[in-house]
Amino acid sequence: MQAIADTGLLKALLDRNDPYHPWAKEVFPQYMPWVTCEAVLTETAHLSGAPQKVMQLVACGSLRVRFAAAAEAERLVELLGKYQDCGMDLADACLVRLAELEPAAVVFTLDRKDFTIYRKDDTRPVPCVFPTEV
Repeated sequence: MQAIADTGLLKALLDRNDPYHPWAKEVFPQYMPWVTCEAVLTETAHLSGAPQKVMQLVACGSLRVRFAAAAEAERLVELLGKYQDCGMDLADACLVRLAELEPAAVVFTLDRKDFTIYRKDDTRPVPCVFPTEV
């Protein structure tokens, strides 16, 4: 299994006051190294207010950025158009595409509302792990 990190997981990991911090702290070491996209790094840095900590995860190898949005622009445009009514953002589109490219990928996310709607390859649910509700 290839674990894909969404913003909610990373923000919870870095913020001890986040209600999902215990979940993130538990699962993060179990699935290293994680993969994600630069859009998630940007969102996490902004929401956590800790850009240096975000980049430390990358620098130490716990988190790998293995996605180039420019190379996947055509598919990202399709996904953003398909899910525009849901308000899909660029980070979510990149994660769905990353899940399409990684056959054994599972997205770890807090975003149950959107990720239960998104489909990889337009037909199959995106495999996800969600925390229990707090």
